[in-house]
Amino acid sequence: MILKKFDYTSLNGLVINNEINNKLNLIYELHGKLSNITINFQSILDHLVDIAKVQSIDTSNRIEGIYTTDSRLKKIVEDKTKPHNRSEAEITGYRDVLELIHENFQYIPISKNSILTLHKQLFNYTDSTWGGKFKDSDNQIITQYVDGNKEVRFTPPSAHMTPSLIEELCDEYNNAIIEGNISPILLTSVFIFDFVSIHPFNDGNGRMSRLLMLLTMYKNDFDVGKYVSIEQLIEKTKDKYYLSLKNSSIKWMENGNDYTPFVNYFLSIVLQAYRNLDERINIIEKIPDSASDLILHYLQDELKPLSKKELTELIPQYSEITIKRALADLRKQSLIKIVGKGRSSKYVLN
Repeated sequence: MILKKFDYTSLNGLVINNEINNKLNLIYELHGKLSNITINFQSILDHLVDIAKVQSIDTSNRIEGIYTTDSRLKKIVEDKTKPHNRSEAEITGYRDVLELIHENFQYIPISKNSILTLHKQLFNYTDSTWGGKFKDSDNQIITQYVDGNKEVRFTPPSAHMTPSLIEELCDEYNNAIIEGNISPILLTSVFIFDFVSIHPFNDGNGRMSRLLMLLTMYKNDFDVGKYVSIEQLIEKTKDKYYLSLKNSSIKWMENGNDYTPFVNYFLSIVLQAYRNLDERINIIEKIPDSASDLILHYLQDELKPLSKKELTELIPQYSEITIKRALADLRKQSLIKIVGKGRSSKYVLN
């Protein structure tokens, strides 16, 4: 019987090809550029944190088919209501764990006990009996595509192997971080992939993987996920996410898998997050534009209808009330028009 082992000295002989190298260089370049912005734009960055928090809580749960209304979501995020059903209970648990990671990541070690504690808190508001416990039966990783089709992507290790594999995974990752021979952003991508492949819980594996992704990134000074929702970027590219997982899973149990597909996908997501943040900061650094000018800019730039909520997220330097007034003024001037009705209404250039 082949024993599963984690190789974090060579990452199974991962070749840093031109594509991976270029993405890493761009990430480090933007990371260095944006590391000095916090003092000058703290109030705007705080607003971006609030926006990203809502998006992350919403989309990370939405990937797993867990929903609530926008108004209920906002109240849950702001801790102004109690969960009304199972979905809201799980969303509330995600909110708490995300908040804990945002505020205390430096005190949370990457360890088996930390993972169990975070998982327990994820299910604190539910009546589940498995919160904070590893799976008690074998499971399969099922991929559900946008068209509704499902397939068994991977059969994870058995339940009895799970505790030791998680412990070995954390030890291997921590040792590699201490040695410092491999970029921590590369180590994060491989760590998250291996965690998903172990699939250690009866429920919550996907959400835990995204929370651990943020935790490991924050601990290594890559905090872009605080200001731009990486979970939302993953949700928007769900099919590519699942395909990269599938392609990197081949021969995983035999210690012969190729991490390249998932590493490439993960670096693309991180790079996009940094580019999004860089674009927003560039706009803020320029001579301040009016809310109306920025609305017109984004409607032209995005080339698609945008809702008031989307425009508010894109223009963090102005309040929701200011955006609402600017939209009304632009409609009076016949510069924009509204399409759709009610909650589905959006704005386009006239």
